[in-house]
Amino acid sequence: MLFERILSAEATIVRLDDCAAIAAVYPDDLALLILSPRGDWWAGLPDAIGLGAAVASLPATAFAMVPRGDSAALALAFDSGIADCASYPIDPDEVRIRVRALLRRKAAADQLRADAAEVRRIAHTDPVTGLWNRHYLDSELAATIAYAAAAARPLSLLMIDIDRFKPINDKHGHAIGDKVLRAVATRLSGGIRAIDTLARFGGDELVLVMPDTGIDVALNVAERLRSLVAEGTTEVPFRVTISIGVAELDREQPATALLAKADAALYTAKIGGRNRVAEAS
Repeated sequence: MLFERILSAEATIVRLDDCAAIAAVYPDDLALLILSPRGDWWAGLPDAIGLGAAVASLPATAFAMVPRGDSAALALAFDSGIADCASYPIDPDEVRIRVRALLRRKAAADQLRADAAEVRRIAHTDPVTGLWNRHYLDSELAATIAYAAAAARPLSLLMIDIDRFKPINDKHGHAIGDKVLRAVATRLSGGIRAIDTLARFGGDELVLVMPDTGIDVALNVAERLRSLVAEGTTEVPFRVTISIGVAELDREQPATALLAKADAALYTAKIGGRNRVAEAS
């Protein structure tokens, strides 16, 4: 069996034996996988490497060489997810034309996927802060709560509010208010884990969802984040502080109830003097 892989960046052809080929079918730089069997190899193909599942998950497109006139091999190739085939003994010009056409189609498909991913990212991003927006938060929080409940894992949520934000807008203008929002978002983003979700809830309120986090740890994180912002946001010439309400998930409650608990705790922090953390009762 001969496998040839063409690397997209360098158009390099590498010839591999069976074992090496099976180990090499998943690199991110793989653009085209050419399968060139010998003998009656097609008959044992599904059992040998599970090509159908492998090709379906490839970042590459797959091209196969099949015996001329062997309709069974041709059907098996296409059923296994092969994008195109050529017969052997090969016609080099035919293979070259087919491979170039495949690579053009792959490049176009890759660009479409990238464009779609960018559209989804923009649709889920708050334009002022660069954080996730409310739409993304709603779906992510529901999914995270469902997982935490099913796996019996803790989950905590922080409702974060910028203190006296309306007077900032009224006195300095909305451009400065946006700068404050971005500065706070940047500081908070630098103090959380990759698995946490920080989103703009609306206005000057942000929400931090913390999977696998109990209330004690969440309170410590909230205090650290409060201090991080209070230490100073150099982007604006005045002090900015935040208040935070912290709530832990009761596995029987929906996302709206968890948000309401954290919001009530935030109100407690506000009436207690601001620039502080409060735990939901």
